[in-house]
Amino acid sequence: MQPDKELQFLQALQKGEQQAVEKLVNEYYPSLLNFLLRMGCQPGDAEDIIQETFIKAARGLNNYQSRNRFRIWLFKICHNSLRDYYKKASRRREIPLDPVNLPAAGTDHPENYIMKREQALRVQAALKRLPSKQRLVVVLRYYHGFSLKEIASMVHCPVGTVKSRLNKALSSLKSIMQEGDGL
Repeated sequence: MQPDKELQFLQALQKGEQQAVEKLVNEYYPSLLNFLLRMGCQPGDAEDIIQETFIKAARGLNNYQSRNRFRIWLFKICHNSLRDYYKKASRRREIPLDPVNLPAAGTDHPENYIMKREQALRVQAALKRLPSKQRLVVVLRYYHGFSLKEIASMVHCPVGTVKSRLNKALSSLKSIMQEGDGL
């Protein structure tokens, strides 16, 4: 969203305009759901976390500082809600092997679709083996397109730490994927 449109949108949200609330949900729900599924949530749990995210965002809207893009702020709230959820659950969730909201292959030939699907499942299984901090930076960077600086802001650490986690994660993913290729 462009900065001037974002400001208008936020003002409408602060006024409680129904269209702005609907736009908020329509705009961000799919990305938040995708993020949570890739981070290991079951679909039902992810929906609860997203609902909590929107509630926290609505309550904290007056504290929102426009120096950060709204999308970054919302993902930060979602990430914090996810951490809170894990603390409450006190057990680790598994990444679904068949995520329901991953993009479909479209009009590809059935063999191409199957190959892409198998590759996606292999990547998901490899992501599952990463430590959560490494998985987080990979998902935010490559599945949601956040910059290293934006990720650092979300996870409250220096950009160098994000770079290090990303580098270690990519190295680990490469090793994991090579293991499955015939070793």
